[in-house]
This record gives sequence, C-alpha cells and structure tokens, in this order.
Amino acid sequence: MPSRPATRRPRTVVLPLTAGVGVLLSGCTALSSGYAPPVTVTVTPTVTVTGAASPKPAATPTPSATATRAAGVTSQVRGRAFDLGKITAVAMNGQTPVLTFDRWTVRGRSDGSVGRQGVDLTPHSGSLYSNRNAISFRIPVDPAATVVRLTCTSEGAPAQSAPSTVQALSELPGDQAIVKLTLDDQGWATKVESDPVCG
Repeated sequence: MPSRPATRRPRTVVLPLTAGVGVLLSGCTALSSGYAPPVTVTVTPTVTVTGAASPKPAATPTPSATATRAAGVTSQVRGRAFDLGKITAVAMNGQTPVLTFDRWTVRGRSDGSVGRQGVDLTPHSGSLYSNRNAISFRIPVDPAATVVRLTCTSEGAPAQSAPSTVQALSELPGDQAIVKLTLDDQGWATKVESDPVCG
C-alpha cells in the first residue's frame, strides 16, 4: 500500500491564538503586578514642590488688652448729647481721663440747643463763643474716645484733622482750646474735637 504523504497541521490557526493568549497574559501580568508605565512615575518639579513642607502661616498678633472705663465714675452732664467749652484740668482714674470742663456758650443760641444739636466746627475767624458760666463740670472720657485737633488752613477751606490727647487740647492757646464734646447717654465723652479758629 503506497504511503500517504504526511499531513501538516496548519499553524496559522494556533499561532495567532497563542500570540493572542500571550498578549492577554502579558497584559494581565502587567496589571496584576502593579507595574505602571514610566510616564506616571516620572518625577517633575511640581511633584517635588508638592512633597515639600508647606510654609507655616504668619502668626496672628495677640490683641492687646482693651482699656476699660473706671468703675464708679459718673458724669455731671448726663442728659446732653453735646457740650462746648474748655478743659481746665485732666485727672486720671485708672485708664479713664476725667475732665474738669468749663462750659461756654454759642453767641445767638441757647445752651439747651447746643446740648441737643451741638455746633458745626468749621474754620472761622473771630470769636463765636463766650464764657458766661462760672461753674465747671466733671466729665469722664471713654478710654476708646476719638480725640482730634482741628486746625484752620484758611477760612472757607476744610479743617485739617490730626489725632491728639485731651491734655494736649487743654494746653492750646486762646480760643483754639475750645472743644466740642460728643456725649453718650451716660454723659461720657466719646469724641473730643478742638475748634479750628483761624489766626
């Protein structure tokens, strides 16, 4: 019986399948091993900066103790919103300045009107006020009060303003020492402003 030529199995079917399996297996191996492509582990300056310790925020300054009103100090002008006159003495009771206040009046206005509405402190020449009272009043100043020296540059121009102290205002010469007090419902001065008289 004549022998038949040997039959070859086609490898083209096996090889693609084997190659596919190899690819799948290699893919699974890459995923299961935790290996990441080099791009994802490349260290850049951004990564270095992120890894560095963050700078500490600037320290917040501790607020200083707030000055408080002295206990037991009362005002002799309670019931007025404003007062006008000269400071003849300043005494300290703890952190509270207490004024000895010589009240003046505004020419052509009643004292009651000045006490309710105050006066406009605008630069002027001449004397707008007069001292008709022989009585001084004891008026405490809130330690947080605004104390301002107003000065005249020229009549009709706005007054210049600068922070001051009640002691410094009491030492001004002549009518420059006249001040307006803004008072609270307890008669404490919460604002002290000098008269911006010109010349």
